[in-house]
Amino acid sequence: MNIEKIKYFIDLVECRNFTDTAKKNYVSQTTISQHIASIEKEFGMQLFDRKQIPIEPTEARWLFYGEAVILWKQYNNMKAKMENYQRDHTQTLAIEYAAVTDIKSILKFIPPFKENNPNIKIELNKVLLKDVSEFLQKGIYDVAIAFDSEFKGKEDILTKTLYSGSYYAVVYKHHPLYDNSSISKEELYGYPLVMLSPEAIGNSYYLMIENAIEDGYEPNILRTADDVETELFYIVTDNLIGFFPENYNLTYMRDEVRLIPLQDSHHTFKIEIGYLRDNRNPALKLFLNQL
Repeated sequence: MNIEKIKYFIDLVECRNFTDTAKKNYVSQTTISQHIASIEKEFGMQLFDRKQIPIEPTEARWLFYGEAVILWKQYNNMKAKMENYQRDHTQTLAIEYAAVTDIKSILKFIPPFKENNPNIKIELNKVLLKDVSEFLQKGIYDVAIAFDSEFKGKEDILTKTLYSGSYYAVVYKHHPLYDNSSISKEELYGYPLVMLSPEAIGNSYYLMIENAIEDGYEPNILRTADDVETELFYIVTDNLIGFFPENYNLTYMRDEVRLIPLQDSHHTFKIEIGYLRDNRNPALKLFLNQL
């Protein structure tokens, strides 16, 4: 299969329109239609319902899309590595992360690493937390920085702990617990909660529920959100309690919300660096030595 077909398919899923997809790729609408039809013929399944406007993806499309995104990322990662090496024999270390707290845990190591290894180029990419381990296992990235929950049970992934900490409750200024110096388990679970969705944070969502049950309570999760901004919105507008790492920077909302520690809670975490046991990239070994 021509790799460009994969790119056209991904763009069509995201644009939901043949005309916009064609414009994005500087080709004709006919070209996009022909390539999509070719994919459908090759795999013997319909991926789009063209009778709908905007076009609607079929059930099969969701499976194909997930694999297509991974394949396209793998191709571009390989292409970048080979271009860097061909140009000036530069090696590439591809790092993925999911949140700003991940970057904070590793930032201090980067300047000395670059100084000691000027021929290694670092590529940094932000991904959804739920995709971290899969992208690492597929070889798209050399290094992943994420919560320890995303590496549990993955025997082919080795880890190093960068930071250990606790989750704090995040409450709005009009919430009854806002003035507390700390929050007991009884107080915490007496109010409705908001959490990032499992579609956004993967295993971390279910681990948070397990931690609550270990605390002795069934959490009342009233809402879920796909990103931190939306979670904060619900914390303010619906007066819900959220969970954030203790080192999360909320300076820009310091007059609206507070991070408050929890008493005797199982809501703890580690920020870990993960890498495949059989990764043979020479740059990875040098990076691990720097850590």
